[in-house]
Amino acid sequence: MKKISFEEHFFTNSHLDALRAHKGYPRLEKFTDQNGNTADRLMRMPGSFQDMSATIVGRLLDLGEGRVAAMDAAGIDMQVLSMAGPGIEELDLPTGRALAKDINDELAEAIARRPDRFTGLATLAYGDPEGAAAELERAVTKLGLKGGKLNSHLAGEYLDHRKYRVLWETAERLGVPMMLHPKDPPAGVLTALADYPGLTQAAWGFAFDAATHSLRLIASGLFDACPKLKIVLGHLGESIPFWLWRIDNHWTRSPMTVALQRRPSEYFLDNFLVSTSGMFHDPQFQCVYQTLGADRIMFAVDYPYEAMEQGARFIEGIVIPEGDKRKICSGNAEKLLGLKSVE
Repeated sequence: MKKISFEEHFFTNSHLDALRAHKGYPRLEKFTDQNGNTADRLMRMPGSFQDMSATIVGRLLDLGEGRVAAMDAAGIDMQVLSMAGPGIEELDLPTGRALAKDINDELAEAIARRPDRFTGLATLAYGDPEGAAAELERAVTKLGLKGGKLNSHLAGEYLDHRKYRVLWETAERLGVPMMLHPKDPPAGVLTALADYPGLTQAAWGFAFDAATHSLRLIASGLFDACPKLKIVLGHLGESIPFWLWRIDNHWTRSPMTVALQRRPSEYFLDNFLVSTSGMFHDPQFQCVYQTLGADRIMFAVDYPYEAMEQGARFIEGIVIPEGDKRKICSGNAEKLLGLKSVE
């Protein structure tokens, strides 16, 4: 069965160079691992770091035949490429703007070499919302990219603030999705988790961040203003599908800053899609499948942080109707991104 994996990451050398030169957070530092090998340590935020082996960095930098061979081995037909975090939005604005343009140009060149295997999402320096909106438009209309990727909050500020509305409005006008990717939660929450470093990132902190961000977008009235906007969440929706009934049940009993036209679950079902990235366990999948339906789920791996073979085996093995599986494996991504089906 044809598979389009939606959340697959890459780095460019220019991005790595910027992280190595950065003196604050985030930055890359060299360190010696327990086996005596020199590797990169990504200092994400105070109290949160990530060791980056040479293997992982090499896979992130590979936008060519090595990646295609790995896709072939796993039975994956196409990857939707997006820049790995931490993103350029955390660098100073002149550096971030220049890097966004260079990264998007480089990504478009890689896609042009293998348009049968790759498509991608734009990198955006959204500390400058107007500039990021202009770059999104350039990336979509001039480079052929299929949407944008946002690495959640900016120094603790979420994108429900009115100044970011121009970016959301541009995506809606262009008819392209925005992928909302998690990062380490803001300082207060990170402090609560940092005593146990395993909790700060993918095990828990990332889900807290992306779910909180998504609910803030809903509560802000964004989707009343931009009803056709589509946002993609990874990791089976960052726990939100499990909580939808309780969120609705208590919404009207709780103080509201903005009067919404609909229940939170209705916005989530209409304006969000979720992917299977990094969540390869049937009970969780079945919960999301029953809650959202097959039209709101897309296959993804989260490469190279997760294994393509494991993700592909998982999606092949789920027990759901064949037509629904085809939607999840490729059809929903084709529809969302305007890709031509070859099946």
